[in-house]
Amino acid sequence: MIEYLESRMVYENPRPHVHSRHGYFPGMVHLGGDELLCLFVRSAAFESPDATTWITRSRDLGRSWTLVGPLYDKRAVGFETSDSFKATRLRDGSLVAMGYRFHRLDPEQGIALEETGGILPGDVVVTFSRDQGTTWETPAVVPRSRPELYEVSGPCVETSSGALLAVGALFKLPDGTNPSGQCGVLLRSLDGGRTWDDRTVYFRAPLGNLTPFEARLCEMQPGRLVALVWAYDYATDRHHPNHFAVSHDGGATWSAPIDTGNPGQASGLLYAGGDRLLTIHAHRGSEAGIFVRVVDLSGDEWRPVEEFNLFGANLRQTREGMSMREMFSSLRFGQPSLLRLEGDEYLATHWSVEDGQGKIRSHRLRIRWR
Repeated sequence: MIEYLESRMVYENPRPHVHSRHGYFPGMVHLGGDELLCLFVRSAAFESPDATTWITRSRDLGRSWTLVGPLYDKRAVGFETSDSFKATRLRDGSLVAMGYRFHRLDPEQGIALEETGGILPGDVVVTFSRDQGTTWETPAVVPRSRPELYEVSGPCVETSSGALLAVGALFKLPDGTNPSGQCGVLLRSLDGGRTWDDRTVYFRAPLGNLTPFEARLCEMQPGRLVALVWAYDYATDRHHPNHFAVSHDGGATWSAPIDTGNPGQASGLLYAGGDRLLTIHAHRGSEAGIFVRVVDLSGDEWRPVEEFNLFGANLRQTREGMSMREMFSSLRFGQPSLLRLEGDEYLATHWSVEDGQGKIRSHRLRIRWR
């Protein structure tokens, strides 16, 4: 069912001997016709304060790319921040980009605070474009009802009812505490993304011991939502297999988290018709790589039908029991996503460190559905 066609480079530093410029955390959107837009983070290092979202475009369905520039002028914030946005194309043709940013008041401080085990403070942010991503509004801060910063690392979803939904995990506060507990928050907007309600918890493990990092959301049939996450236990520094949760009422209520059995971390998913999902997972450990899976989700049970490892042979791996801070310092690839192109073709995208450089790479696939 899964046929590998080719790989292309979306972004790489053309002058690594002159400037340190790495690409991480890509997210693509199809603008119609042959035009694609990719947002990604460009920075001097993995946690450097200058990290911000850049735009690159393709006018031939991802075969070649033209670097445009930053999503917005960070100087408008008034102090140094590092941000990451993902875009969504709405049914009216406009674009909304949602994400989060860290406050980088001390340029020598990393994002993870070694003294406390906490994370820098920051904001959930949203911005809009009405001209196919050529210009963007100054990002607005989304108010939160909880003290922890939300890791809104994936794009929001426009549901069949017209609501915009986004999902995020809770980072620890800078002092290392987590007063709201390990859970996942659903953000809902009924006015096109201008205001948001964050009162719904979509993911909470029965023991309250899992944080749903790198969450991705899709709608299958109207009202049937699936969230796929990287399940991490702070208390034991254990990375569990990918988990998912399901809603049948547009996100008002959710199932308990369900273990997929697949040892993935960052992941992504697309609805593929009927009870099928097309998913992508970053695997580390003994079975490394970026795996694409066709999954039968009938009865809300996870049944992989086929899988394909499209990237990752002989990569340096992390060890079991590694803390989140150690994991971030040794990651070599991640945050994969899927985009449907034309007919039976799809584009898988991720970042990877190759020859010491953070790069954005894509892989073209053909899925022949049975």
